[in-house]
Amino acid sequence: MSYRATPVADDAPEKITVKGLDFFYGDFHALTDISVGIKEKAVTAFIGPSGCGKSTFLRCFNRMNDLIPGTRAEGTITLDGQDIYATGVDPVDLRRRIGMIFQQPNPFPMSIYDNVAFGPRLQGIKKTELDEIVQTSLERANLWKETKDILGRNGLALSGGQQQRLCIARVLAVEPEVMLMDEPCSAIDPTSVQKIEDLMDELKDRITIIIVTHNMQQAARVSDFTAFFLQEVAGEAAVLVEYDRTPNIFTSPKDRRTEDYITGRFG
Repeated sequence: MSYRATPVADDAPEKITVKGLDFFYGDFHALTDISVGIKEKAVTAFIGPSGCGKSTFLRCFNRMNDLIPGTRAEGTITLDGQDIYATGVDPVDLRRRIGMIFQQPNPFPMSIYDNVAFGPRLQGIKKTELDEIVQTSLERANLWKETKDILGRNGLALSGGQQQRLCIARVLAVEPEVMLMDEPCSAIDPTSVQKIEDLMDELKDRITIIIVTHNMQQAARVSDFTAFFLQEVAGEAAVLVEYDRTPNIFTSPKDRRTEDYITGRFG
């Protein structure tokens, strides 16, 4: 495996801080006692076997789990020191600050231009500014050259990889501080995977990125930090086993369970 350089300093500020988080789907205890600090302007990867709570934990950060009846979170999650579950926090505004890219590309059934302009329009941005926002967002998503002459075409007409980058452009258009990526490369072609991995490296100078991935090589390539999650017994809550700089996780993990997973003994 090749590991990227990690210039993020040990004393870099935490963008998101989690303390003692337990998460429940009704009576099912999905996550237990999770505490971790997500560094600002870095790429953090969540790894672990299927069903170990990675995506559930990711969705806690922008409160997407709130949309599922019967769920609840205990403990604290702060964004820049503010408790995101505190009374008065607007989940809609939170989701603007913390954008999300899903496993399957989900462009809106409208033009490429309107997909990217959708969020800024809702914020009241004037038409005179939208053209620049659309172009800049598509450029940042490495999609402008491929779409600049077909902005009126339906976004659903693009290839899967292009659709995923269009979704990234749509998120970038509202200037998020954090981008959550839930297995964003699992349903697209290898060429697009490379473009999205390159994109993460470019974007981390401006925003904090958290990615869930089952691909160990991808985690090693793109992330500065890695967190390993595990549900040791079926039906019991998952735990955060280990969190460290990515090279340490992959070459000198402190926990035997991490080593067993990395070396393919299970999972």
